Amino acid sequence: MVFTHALLLYVIVQFIAFLFVLVGTPIDMFHQRGGGRFENTPCITLWGSKDECHSGNYSMDLEELWRGCPARQHRFRACQAFAIISIFVYGIAAVLGFLQLCCCSFPRWVCLALNVTGAVTLFIVWASMLVVYYQEDFLCVREKDLSVLGSGFALLVIAWLLDALNILFLLLLWPAADPSKSKDPSDSRDPSDSMDAKE
Repeated sequence: MVFTHALLLYVIVQFIAFLFVLVGTPIDMFHQRGGGRFENTPCITLWGSKDECHSGNYSMDLEELWRGCPARQHRFRACQAFAIISIFVYGIAAVLGFLQLCCCSFPRWVCLALNVTGAVTLFIVWASMLVVYYQEDFLCVREKDLSVLGSGFALLVIAWLLDALNILFLLLLWPAADPSKSKDPSDSRDPSDSMDAKE
């Protein structure tokens, strides 16, 4: 692919999506009801619960938090892994796009494959959080009764939507580079035409 305004737009959108995943992964998926979403009140992240959401200290890890709900423990562990994978995939896609702006060229399908992979892994994360939010799990009540969806969850969903936008962009709006179309028309003329013109 060659430098175009479309490529620049792709890189900007992908970089923003990467930042949202990077910032959203470690912060709150659920925030306790009764306080503002941005207040320093109890919350739940992918790694456990905090009494003060802005603090780096956890009051309970996943095993203690979901003691009576092994399925929910496994779901959170899986989401940790998929969230970390998403950070790397989104980051690599942004870096490859930036390299194409500066110096290198990669086939369009490389970026497309990364975007699709990132969309799948991040979808698993936020969709799993919705399951926890809306469904009871053995001894654990649904989080909707206790919490609201947190800022971290919102950032992950926005990042996923930006990634989906870039996938559509790659499929529909970003024309594949065709070397034959980028050549100067004069380069394709028969050499004999030039000789005739000189005579």
